[in-house]
Amino acid sequence: MRRLRWLRRRLRGLRRGLHDGLRQLRGLRPMKVIFISKYPPMEGYVSSCTYWLARGLASRGHDVTVVTNAYEVEDAYRELLSPGDLDLYQTKGLRVRNTDPFQDYRLIPSANPFCEKLASAAIERSEGVDVLDCWYLVSYGAAGMLARAATGVPLVLRHAGSDIGRLAANPHLRPLISAMLRKADAVAAQKAARRKLVELGARAGRVHIIPVSVDTGAFNTDSEPEKLDVPDGVPVITYMGKVSRGKGIAELLAAAAKVRQDFRLLLVSSGEGALKDMNIHSGLRRKLLCRRFVPPWKVPGIIRASRCVIAPEHRFPVAGHSPILPREVLACGTCLMISKELSRKVAGAALRADENAIVIDPPDVADFAVKLRSVVRDDGLASRIGKEGHRLSRRIEDFNSYLAANEKMYRKVCL
Repeated sequence: MRRLRWLRRRLRGLRRGLHDGLRQLRGLRPMKVIFISKYPPMEGYVSSCTYWLARGLASRGHDVTVVTNAYEVEDAYRELLSPGDLDLYQTKGLRVRNTDPFQDYRLIPSANPFCEKLASAAIERSEGVDVLDCWYLVSYGAAGMLARAATGVPLVLRHAGSDIGRLAANPHLRPLISAMLRKADAVAAQKAARRKLVELGARAGRVHIIPVSVDTGAFNTDSEPEKLDVPDGVPVITYMGKVSRGKGIAELLAAAAKVRQDFRLLLVSSGEGALKDMNIHSGLRRKLLCRRFVPPWKVPGIIRASRCVIAPEHRFPVAGHSPILPREVLACGTCLMISKELSRKVAGAALRADENAIVIDPPDVADFAVKLRSVVRDDGLASRIGKEGHRLSRRIEDFNSYLAANEKMYRKVCL
């Protein structure tokens, strides 16, 4: 009997050792990850962040598949891709699976079942997958929850500002969002959202605070400037983003119209049609350059070709909204002009007016115009601000640590 007990203890010890050894081996091997998310040619923060994160993980040897409905996006939110972009759209270790935008299998009431299509595509590719990673709770997280239920693959959820600030308050969506957060194996979050996520149902021990970082291997002072077809010596002032409520476009156009010096105002957005209802001064029209949204890998070149990039967002309807573009501008060493409202949310509130950024109050169009004029007239001022912004960027960005934190979270839910 004593011998039998000894053998049982010995067997349990061997099992624990084998289990620990397997955990260690799994912790060292590359992982297979499926993202369910927005992705180019969809424009926007989540699409861009998904691209850089997926690309970064693939560069570290992981096998990454992005399942997306990006090719179903409306023209107003579509980035302009060219045949030469294919090698950057998918890279070694990174594949993209788009839902089919051509077949007409709509529901009654009339709707595109894109959530179900995303889940189906993820299920189809789930063999050997270690983790499902979904960015935007609605509807990408819902697709991930369906895929998790069908496959048993661990589920990671990521939130955007609208998930927390707008959609979670909707009484028809809140039960689903709470259930998703409660059942998720991990929730990758920004620090300011932690309390709200727990209130909504996320388990505190499963919330991982992982601040997003800019890939400074792509966004830096050595990035090749884009050719913008502008006469030599004419400064380019750039705005990138939607033409919509809270973006400060009307104020930007009004301020730019007051600047008599020669310059070009480049709007990288949904094209000239977005401005059809805007009251644009006749003297400004000849200075306007309008481009369609561009994919993330072309953004560094446009930033580097600009004397100044403007982020005039104010009174934005989602309080937690904090775009990544201002930090990409800092990383490129280009002068950043940013609204007072947005400056409090970016770079840990480390932006200092007239030191590492030019801070504006967009409704004060007269002062906005004065600051815009000073940048157009004085390349030295823009250069000095840009250099200080780059110095700040070097302190706050750490893309490798960002990738490592995501790997650590994945391994925790996989083992």
